[in-house]
Amino acid sequence: MNTEFAQLKMEDLRKELPEMVRSLEAYRQGSNNTLPIEVTLEELVQGKYGVSQDAFFEKLGINPKIDTMQNIFTMPQQNIRWIVPEIIRAAITTGMRQAPFYPNIIASDQSINGLQVTMPMVNMSDAAPAKVNEAETIPLGDVSFGQKSVSLFKIGKGFKLTDEVKNYVSIDVLGIYLRDFGIQLGYAMDTLAMDVLMNGNKADGSESAPVIGVYETTNGITYKDLLHIWVRAARMGRNFTTMIGGEDQAIEMLNLPEFKERHSGTTEATLNIKSPVPNKADFYIHPGTPDQQLLMVDTSAALIKLTAKQLMLESERIVSNQTEAVYASLTTGFSKMYQDAVLLLAANKKFSEAGFPSFMNIDPYLLVNLE
Repeated sequence: MNTEFAQLKMEDLRKELPEMVRSLEAYRQGSNNTLPIEVTLEELVQGKYGVSQDAFFEKLGINPKIDTMQNIFTMPQQNIRWIVPEIIRAAITTGMRQAPFYPNIIASDQSINGLQVTMPMVNMSDAAPAKVNEAETIPLGDVSFGQKSVSLFKIGKGFKLTDEVKNYVSIDVLGIYLRDFGIQLGYAMDTLAMDVLMNGNKADGSESAPVIGVYETTNGITYKDLLHIWVRAARMGRNFTTMIGGEDQAIEMLNLPEFKERHSGTTEATLNIKSPVPNKADFYIHPGTPDQQLLMVDTSAALIKLTAKQLMLESERIVSNQTEAVYASLTTGFSKMYQDAVLLLAANKKFSEAGFPSFMNIDPYLLVNLE
């Protein structure tokens, strides 16, 4: 244990508590000069004192397995009540990270200032190389640059804690139920991410995910259709190893013989594809995917999460019904990075009618005339 922490008295630590919580809120809120940063009480305690959160609570004189919120509120030293919002926040944050899948499909989480941000768009449409003879001028290609405005949203929800909960339910048990509240906030984030994956950020729909058909609609989505996408993606430097679909589509995929049947032995001959295709993929279930369609995502190039304000908690006492209303909110959004990093594979459309869009046609870049 940290020597300095071991020498601290309980009263001294409680006196420091308000300033610690205020500093955490300032980090999460950000300002005109600083970006918001997600910092938990546990991280602060570990960084400042080199001890665990449990050791910190013990030093404060709190036992989460026994103490209730009311126990803390009625302690003689009033500063101790500053710890309650951090305990609630920690439980909600755990839930937000537990069930939702959006953290697994973003390339990065960027902190920003303001409710709108300008994101770049780069188009390498006319940058093909050309043969240059001795003393000739090297020709110029065009790399066009564009911009788009991405709006962020405040996501929030409130809940009420009755006096009975505050008085008789231990903090640890209450945390179990608060995690469920965090899960619901996380699901709202999933819905935002799904909307941007499929529709992009532009109002005119020009960033929408392309819809690709299958070889035969009578067969639905087969392994051959997946290979069709994976081979083209590999040539483009994309890796569609993440799929999102509804429950029915998940069952259809799990029922494909290539995913359910086991085989042993080796083939008579070996063919190594040097533009490698995946031999495994992750599947997430979400009802926002259109019927009979499968969302395929390259998680390294599809989405960036933008955060203007981290999870914030506010509360008020409602005397009329003896409850404590707690409100949780965060200001965030998603920006689509590359349009060719997300596509929809449709079981009800034929590839001959819904093929690869022009921006997924890599052959013109390979057939360079160097004469």
